[in-house]
Amino acid sequence: RSRNTDNIDDLLESATRLERLLAYEEKKIKELTEDVHQLNARRRSGKMVMEEMVSPELKYWKDPIPVLVFSCNRAQAVRDHVQKLIKYRPSQERFPIIVSQDCDNDNVKNEVMNFGDKVQYIKHLAGDKANITIPPSHRQYTAYYRIARHYKLALNHVFVDKGYSSVIITEDDLDIAPDFFSYFSNTRYLLENDDNLWCVTAWNDNGKLENIDVNAASKLYRSDFFAGLGWMMSSKTWDELEPIWPVGFWDDWMRDPLRRKNRQCIRPEVSRTGMMSYGKEGASKGQFFSKHLIKIKVNDKYTDFGKINLDYLLPGNFAKKTHIEVKKEAIEMGIDDVASFVLKPENKGKSVRVIYDGNVDYIQKADKLHVMHDFKAGVPRTAYDGIVTCFINGIRIYLVPDRTKVPGYNPDWAVPPSFGE
Repeated sequence: RSRNTDNIDDLLESATRLERLLAYEEKKIKELTEDVHQLNARRRSGKMVMEEMVSPELKYWKDPIPVLVFSCNRAQAVRDHVQKLIKYRPSQERFPIIVSQDCDNDNVKNEVMNFGDKVQYIKHLAGDKANITIPPSHRQYTAYYRIARHYKLALNHVFVDKGYSSVIITEDDLDIAPDFFSYFSNTRYLLENDDNLWCVTAWNDNGKLENIDVNAASKLYRSDFFAGLGWMMSSKTWDELEPIWPVGFWDDWMRDPLRRKNRQCIRPEVSRTGMMSYGKEGASKGQFFSKHLIKIKVNDKYTDFGKINLDYLLPGNFAKKTHIEVKKEAIEMGIDDVASFVLKPENKGKSVRVIYDGNVDYIQKADKLHVMHDFKAGVPRTAYDGIVTCFINGIRIYLVPDRTKVPGYNPDWAVPPSFGE
């Protein structure tokens, strides 16, 4: 063979390799283009929102999250509550427990001291000895002014003195679920990645056994209602609230639209806290205690939230998910029809929506479903975008506002005296 022939063969082989390479690249470009089209289609259909996915490495919260326990004069309550916290916490370093006492009660102090170095203890000047200004018309609410002062002192200790970036707030009359710490530690990243979120609460105000799906203990929601009763916030939120912290009624103050600013909380289907019998002796003198609070079901099985992708709780994802569940999957019917619908075994697994057109209409329908019917700053308890959900006899029920008559939350909504609690 001549050298020229060899050169021609080499050139032909090179050309063949380039053709194969070009065909391969064209195939890869086509596959990538199809992937992009599929992702865009999923995004438009609400199955995926690219900008609302948080990478796995950002979800595990490495910083310590202290539990701040508020106490006053209930020694046995403090003992029982802290025992539960110690029993269930996976790490003392990751979840330091700080008991903050306001009252001069040696029995409370002694109970805390009995836990040794497992618990930190701080004591403030008792509220009854502090120079608290209380309006004459609010003398009967003195306890609420002392509590607000106590909260500010204790939260400044956690965030300013100790420099923590988060806190879980509890009170000594609360029971604790086995997965309490899993719940809070694995939802903490949501607070960091979502400016529309300002708290995670362990409490479901409508969490009575008759109103929840106990088999959906991993199910979480966004809610416009600030519930408290075992809740977490970040130092960023405290930096905002501390300079304007109220002298009394701190929880209702947080529910005011001027403070909430349309922000939301994460809350569970099945509560991770519950009320112990000591709650009957609190500042509210047992309001709602026997009818609602003591009946809240505390989750009794462990859920490892670290194994669950909670990105569905990010605002855009959750809005689309809720729209599909409520508007597309749930059957619309009247409240009287729901009463018979839930009694038929063949309807289990189905979902329905009931429309309400005002505060009285909402109260009447909530009463028939045995969910709490009151409002705070016009927001029904547990509501998300005005929607309140419960679960009865295997059927998911949504109370949904008629947007032609209820365009948004109305702070003037209240429960007429004739309806009672």
